[in-house]
Order: sequence, then structure tokens, then C-alpha cells
Amino acid sequence: MHRRLALVLIVASVVGLLASTLVYRVLKQATAAGQQQQETELVVVAAVNMNMAETITPQHVKQVAWPSKSVPTGAVRTLADAEGRVVRGAILAGEPLLEGKLAPQLAGKGGLMPMLVPEGQRAVTIKVDDAIKESGFVLPNSRVDVLVSMSKEKNSLDRISKVIIQDVTVLAAGQTVELRDNKPVTITTVTLALQPAQVERLALAQAEGKLMLAMRNLRDNQIVQTKGVTAASLLSDAAPSAAPAPVSKSAAPIRVSAPLPPPRVETHAITVLRGNKPAEVLFTRDDRGWAEAPAPKH
Repeated sequence: MHRRLALVLIVASVVGLLASTLVYRVLKQATAAGQQQQETELVVVAAVNMNMAETITPQHVKQVAWPSKSVPTGAVRTLADAEGRVVRGAILAGEPLLEGKLAPQLAGKGGLMPMLVPEGQRAVTIKVDDAIKESGFVLPNSRVDVLVSMSKEKNSLDRISKVIIQDVTVLAAGQTVELRDNKPVTITTVTLALQPAQVERLALAQAEGKLMLAMRNLRDNQIVQTKGVTAASLLSDAAPSAAPAPVSKSAAPIRVSAPLPPPRVETHAITVLRGNKPAEVLFTRDDRGWAEAPAPKH
């Protein structure tokens, strides 16, 4: 009896050991396969929120393991490549740093603005109306159209207003000080990112007329063709003349009747005594009855 019980216990222990070994091998293989599928690479991500034109310091970034298959193109891989760079647009905490969102590694060469200008474009600063300064609606990264109001022809009083540049990015908005009549005057300025051909148009418009900015929706990039507005077209558009009513060919012709003859006046002459002298008096009758006709003038 004791031998049989001992044999059962030995067999059960061997079976349990084999099962444990088999489960361990399966789990090990599964873990190794999962590690192979989740291969990671080190990338640099933002440790805090960063705004446009902010210089990256060691406190701004950190290195984390990122799934290899999900690493975005242009990701910064080392902290040394990120520190000292200037941010071109807002970056949120936890977001990978991309080369396209960072200015080139040219810190200290020409100031901050050259780092923010997109390649192939030019930064141009213009003076704008003081209303922009008061409202503060134009901010970096805003999208705007540029309008000019100027004389239609040289030495002409006829002016025209037209959109000359559309859907451009605002790089900076601020104020500067100029001397006018030996007194400092604060001027509101806006810096735009333009193509070289747009720079030429803007330079002429600023020299010949007055500039104005129109804000765009960030998702609206449609270019609209306009004819411009003059004083004459502005007034005609405000009060368009009514179009003549169409004449039907089947309408009956209008008949014009001949003028009516003048009304006939009934007259009657009688002889009366005035101062013992007979005189002939002419009486006429109309709708009100008989009346003496006025004496003829000699």
C-alpha cells in the first residue's frame, strides 16, 4: 500500500515538473517574440510645452524609447542635436522633436528672425494701422491678406483699393519707435513671410499707397481673384440701377387717340340801356351758368 502511494506521488511530481518546464519555455518564447516585435529607438521629445521662438535648453527636452515602426521622419535622436535650437512653432509636451519644427543650427548668427524665415521665402516688415495695435488680433502664425489703397493713375484723385497678396504667414508683430518732428512716435509693425515676387509687389504698394491687413481662417487657403474697387464702382454697387422691364413681343400695340376738340362755348348778345344809351353786351354760358363776358381790350 505504501509503495503504491509513493509511486503515484513520484509520477505526479514528474508530470508537474514537465508541465512547468513546458509552460516556462512557452512564456519565454512569447516574451522574446514580443520584444522583437516592439523594437524601440531613442528619440527626443518635449518635456514641457514650448512656444514659437523659444530656445531649447536641457530642461525643455528628454530622451525616451519610441517604437521603431512609429518613429516620425526627421525626428531628433540626441539631446545634443536639440539643445540650443529655436522652435519655429508651438510644440506640446510629449511630442517628438522634428527637424522641420526647429530652426537650423545657426544660433547667434544674425539674430532670431533669420531662423524663423522658411527656406525660399523672405521676411518683410511693414507699418500697419494703429487699430491693429489696439485690437491685437494679428499675432505670429496668423494668416492674412494684404490690401492697398492708392491712386489709380499718377497725379490722379481717383483711388482704387485691391487685394494684392493673399494667404501669407505673420512671423512677428510688434512696435518700433520713429522720430517725427523731433519727437518719438510709436509705430505698429508686422513681419510677413513672402515669396520674392510678393516682396516686389509689397514694396511698390507701400511706397505708393496705404496698406491694410485682413485676417484669414487658418484652414482657408483659397486664392480669390478680385477686380478692385474705385469710388465710382463702390457707389454703383451700393445702389444698382433697376433694369428696364422686358417687353413682350405678343403684347398688344398701344393706341394713341387724337386730341379732343376744345369745348364749345355758347354765347348770346343782348342790348341793354346804360345811362340812357343802348349798348350791346355779350353773355357766355358754361357749367356754372350764364355770365357777362369781359369787354375786349382795345
